Amino acid sequence: GNQMEEYIELYNITASSVTLYRADKYAPWKFTDGVDYTFSTEPPITIFGHGYLLVVKQDPEDFRSSFEARYGYALPHDVQVVGGYDGYLSNSGERLQIGMPGDVDGSGTRQYIRIDRVTYSDGSHPENCPGDKDYWPVQADGYGFSLSRKVPSAYGNDVSNWKASIASPGIANP
Repeated sequence: GNQMEEYIELYNITASSVTLYRADKYAPWKFTDGVDYTFSTEPPITIFGHGYLLVVKQDPEDFRSSFEARYGYALPHDVQVVGGYDGYLSNSGERLQIGMPGDVDGSGTRQYIRIDRVTYSDGSHPENCPGDKDYWPVQADGYGFSLSRKVPSAYGNDVSNWKASIASPGIANP
């Protein structure tokens, strides 16, 4: 697939808004593994209750238009899209992790509290998986499908909670 069309979908499983900024720490949330992206502080990004946020590689408006051209439907207008992360999501698998800011350690380095993570694979690398069995769906490895969580509130790093499905950013997984 086109790496410029890749996206990470965040879903707020609660009815309350979540702002990806800690005012008490004067610091935003960020991806701490997989891709390099720190959420905006001007203004801080908020995911409304049961809302979606897409984090994309390219400019958010370019993503919207290229997504519509590729899949034949527009993203819902109420779905926030932020963009410009560094790096790429590896097609063969990697660890992707998001964290909220914690304290600064004695050397002045900000520590991050893990909010969620997933160490995914492409279904073809048993040597990288526990028990030498790669249970990840191969359909999401360049066959036009995305990795989608089955149960949004369930643990993110459990392969049994993921499936390959038609890309559906900004709406409930089919």
